[in-house]
Amino acid sequence: MKSIFSKVLVLLAVSLYALLPVKAQNNKVDLPNVIIILADDLGYGDVGFNGCKDIPTPNIDRIADNGVKFTNGYVTYSVCGPSRAGIITGRYQDRFGFGRNPLLAPNDTLQGLPSTEETLATVLGRSGYSSMALGKWHLGSHKSQYPLRRGFDEFFGFLSGGHQYFPEEWTLNDVSEIKRQYDGYFTKLMRNNGRVDEKEYITDALSREAVSFVDRKANSPFFMYLAYNAPHGPLQATEKYLSRFKHIKDKKRKTYAAMVSAVDDGVGLLLDKLEELGISDKTMVFFLSDNGGPEEKNASDNGVLRDGKSSLYEGGIHVPFAMQWPGTIPKGMIYEKPVLSLDMFATAVHYASAKSKNELDGVNVLPYLTGEKTDEPHKYLYWRMYDYDDYAIVSGDDKVVKYRSEVDEFYNLKEDISENNSLPLEGGRYQLLKDTYMLWNKEMKDPLFLGLTQGKEYNQLNPDRFVMVNPYKPDNLSPEIPDGYQLIWSDEFDKDGKPDESFWSYENGFVRNEELQWYQEDNANISEGVLVIEGRREQVKNDAYKKKSQRWKENRKYAEYTSACIKTKDKFSFKYGILEVRARIDTSMGMWPAIWTLGIDKRWPANGEVDQMEYYRHKGEAKLLANAAWANGKMKPVWDSEKIPLSYFIEKQPDWAQRFHIWKMEWTEEYIRLYLDDELLNEIDLSKTINADGSNPFHQPQYILLNLAIGANGGNPSQTTFPRTYEVDYVRVYQTKK
Repeated sequence: MKSIFSKVLVLLAVSLYALLPVKAQNNKVDLPNVIIILADDLGYGDVGFNGCKDIPTPNIDRIADNGVKFTNGYVTYSVCGPSRAGIITGRYQDRFGFGRNPLLAPNDTLQGLPSTEETLATVLGRSGYSSMALGKWHLGSHKSQYPLRRGFDEFFGFLSGGHQYFPEEWTLNDVSEIKRQYDGYFTKLMRNNGRVDEKEYITDALSREAVSFVDRKANSPFFMYLAYNAPHGPLQATEKYLSRFKHIKDKKRKTYAAMVSAVDDGVGLLLDKLEELGISDKTMVFFLSDNGGPEEKNASDNGVLRDGKSSLYEGGIHVPFAMQWPGTIPKGMIYEKPVLSLDMFATAVHYASAKSKNELDGVNVLPYLTGEKTDEPHKYLYWRMYDYDDYAIVSGDDKVVKYRSEVDEFYNLKEDISENNSLPLEGGRYQLLKDTYMLWNKEMKDPLFLGLTQGKEYNQLNPDRFVMVNPYKPDNLSPEIPDGYQLIWSDEFDKDGKPDESFWSYENGFVRNEELQWYQEDNANISEGVLVIEGRREQVKNDAYKKKSQRWKENRKYAEYTSACIKTKDKFSFKYGILEVRARIDTSMGMWPAIWTLGIDKRWPANGEVDQMEYYRHKGEAKLLANAAWANGKMKPVWDSEKIPLSYFIEKQPDWAQRFHIWKMEWTEEYIRLYLDDELLNEIDLSKTINADGSNPFHQPQYILLNLAIGANGGNPSQTTFPRTYEVDYVRVYQTKK
């Protein structure tokens, strides 16, 4: 049976295509591109289109000039995480328990976006959109929460709630190296699921990657979520941008201005690229901030709005907000009725002929901008701060708010946008708003996780919060035994020296496949917690040499390479269960590492072979294989094989070859499933693995082999530098409990 990489993939693709809306199938060219540009902690008054005088933002202003400025644009929360959760789902975040700012907790599946929610990338993907998330994620740091697991095709950025801006500060390879909440600011940037060595100022790097994505995807519909971390702290800027603001004497404000200017430059590059490619009129572009500016912390300016970030007064939730869609939205519009960040999702999916499985709280704003609809987009807007029992509700010009107080306040925002003078609470309008909020609140969920303000409590409940396996180093943690299984055998390779002779024996000399290496015991050693099988370029005399022999094992006077193969034959074998091996393979030209098993009875291939992992060149391309073989009537192998290009894994994880990975075989009477890092590569139906003599080789015990072959299928190693290493962290065998 072939895996998802062959028959199933084809069938699935055909089925999904058939389910697409007709417009998405037949008229992709008419689907608009969608770009959301999200600034972080940007003050309402810090863009030109809202009257800023000391920080020019000509490119951000282009969006408003080319389309519409929303004078009353709101986000659904006044801090980063919950606001973003609303934006990416099109729903009030309290509907799904995201009422707190999430902690950086890489082991916790609950600290982030629940699996019940669909992202805009997921929904647009059903209409054939390509998608990319850039910059700040802040929607979960567990691997199940990574952007590529939440509907995005590409990601370039970081997982945490903030980040250092200069590359020299990015000293941590991965979240596995963090020890405290704000260590996430110092991790290397991610590309897809892996890490990269980035050299540019982070804002410039994000802008570069955004432009590149548009360039690559211009001929088909795309969605880009460009979440700059600027001007969120720490306040850091390059001289290129600082030099523009010599007129600003306040150091904090000057740096803040420089950071905003860097974002503005990036927006300009992006808009220029859309125009260069002739797709501006096919692209809706939104610009906004995730919340108001924290004026005291980053010297932002929310203008006449009261308070800032974290507050339910206007300065915390009322943000700079603009949109362009040339040819669809008239230039220079000003729209004064309240709109919400959730409306971006609803607008995008409407014109993408897509539909979310969940009911949306946002609305399509276009009919309101074109005059097709003249009422207000939202009768009510809601905010809730669960931990403080604070809330706000806006309807038209009226607002009721309770923020860090025991009493409600009532304002007419048209007359008192600065919320200076609370109106009497006796009126019927106040009570209507209060009652309406209470009804809405009953629909909301309590938070699913402890948040940033409960960090100490979380650490007490989760003392292993930062205990993780480092993907670049040996695993020193205790085995995680699968439910219903028990560990029956393992080698952790934790004692320096030679492999345990009670577990392993060695192959010697030339052995199989006309490979170039001479197997010898000397090339297998344990060091610093891993088995190292070393491939060397060295000459070894072939004691079996016969000058005129036609046999390849005998007609080579010398071997030019050496390596090792160790095996558990006659020392350990098992029948059914899980074989798990964590290893780091060498992907250099000429290398052919393998993790495999052979049956204890009959000669090959009738004894049955399972290649849990092979890596070599197939038709000139580097591939990872997941195979099983048995015998036909001529004692030739019958293969059930999957060959997956290495590029498939590198694309998702650029530093794939620098990491350890887990190869797993799950073996029952009915099937053998082969996994790489929990991704199913191949499933072998054991009802079909019958030898010509009627026996089934996979219903007998198998022993384990680990080896690094050189040459043959591995390719020509003549231009490869040596030594090469194949590192095995552990080998573990589990069987079901009896």
